[in-house]
Amino acid sequence: MNGFPNIIKFALPCALFLTQSGQAAEQNLVQSYENSTWTVKGDSFACSLQQRFENYALLEVKTVPAQQQQLVFTWLLKDKPITRLHVSSRKADWQSANTVLTPLNFTSTDIEDNKVQFSADVSALLRLIKQGGWLDTLVSFKDEQLRLTFTNTHSDEIVADYQQCLNNLSPLSWEQARDHQLQFASGQRTVTAEKDLKFLKDLVRYISLDNRVSKVLVDGHTDNTGSPLSNRLLSKERADDVASRLIEFGLPKDMLEVRAHGQRYPIIKNSKQGASSNRRVLVRLFRHSS
Repeated sequence: MNGFPNIIKFALPCALFLTQSGQAAEQNLVQSYENSTWTVKGDSFACSLQQRFENYALLEVKTVPAQQQQLVFTWLLKDKPITRLHVSSRKADWQSANTVLTPLNFTSTDIEDNKVQFSADVSALLRLIKQGGWLDTLVSFKDEQLRLTFTNTHSDEIVADYQQCLNNLSPLSWEQARDHQLQFASGQRTVTAEKDLKFLKDLVRYISLDNRVSKVLVDGHTDNTGSPLSNRLLSKERADDVASRLIEFGLPKDMLEVRAHGQRYPIIKNSKQGASSNRRVLVRLFRHSS
């Protein structure tokens, strides 16, 4: 157990047990009840439900727009790299033998900078925390193992707080919002598809949350069917309709700049198949330079 004396000096607030698992020495540390509360941190673009285990590790459920929810384990002692992590559910010491908890098992050897990320569905973890269950994290090194048990109190309130953070999360990421193209059928002048209308609503909500956005540029385009003048007018109708939808959904009018390009600037050759790609309205966001 050459590697653990330096770790154990941080373990005074925790319960400590020593066991043998095969040839690998295993030590067990249990989070003190005083430090067992999960905490919620977040804003409109990230939500985190987390618990820190002394100077050893941080365990968090993390959600950002447009990405799958993740369970993230960060090992904090950088001078002792880990090789494997296993996370599992267990009953709290105070729970009866008849208590049925949500089963949970995550295992990974994919470790980068002492951090492990599980992208599987972690909704089971939220149910477990709400039930008052505990989490065992078995941290493996070269020839040693350390079991950290994350205990749990005030679980109902904290899961509700995390859910509220999720409810307030932006519907879009910056990558989704910054540059979006709406397609139009031949001769179509207005936005009618439900998915397009939903995106425009989500875009306005995103802009209301990101105070760095300073301008919304709307560019209308057509294919080359018809005269250049009629196409210029058609592209203006399309761009104006998109702009009016954005205003309808709450975007301040003074943030908008609307342009009509007609059949100029095709992104692909106006063949029978390619023309549909040129019938478009491009919506772009610009942020303050500072």
